[in-house]
Amino acid sequence: MTTEAPSADRRTRPYGVAALGLAVLAAVAVALVVALLGLLLGGSTALVGALVGAGVTLLVLATGFAVVDMVAGLLPQASMVVALLTYTLQMVALAALLVVLRGSDDLAGTLSPEWFAAGVIGVALAWTVCLLVHATRARVPLYDLPSPRATASER
Repeated sequence: MTTEAPSADRRTRPYGVAALGLAVLAAVAVALVVALLGLLLGGSTALVGALVGAGVTLLVLATGFAVVDMVAGLLPQASMVVALLTYTLQMVALAALLVVLRGSDDLAGTLSPEWFAAGVIGVALAWTVCLLVHATRARVPLYDLPSPRATASER
């Protein structure tokens, strides 16, 4: 029996990359639908609002997911702390953006706040649903079985 640390090789944890790809695709699809609806129902300011809201949300969520997945692959013991800190930083970044946008002078002339919110909510919902579906369908082993070579040498 050995006490070597688990490998940080990405082939041992391929779930994060697949989940990130699916979540980004789902979020982009929803962002395009919200942007198209904004253009049809509210004009160009609604289109800009929906695209900015969806884009910022997608950027924040994808960056946070990538950071947490990288840490989970390299140092699994720290992944929960990093996940909580990343989530807190994501919420602070989005709140700061909202404060900056609210303080701008000609916000209503540039983008629609309602469609900005629709873009944020649409992408966040698509992201969450996609990750939940992927997590429930992923076959993640509960524990690692010893390699056949290690069991043969123990006999």
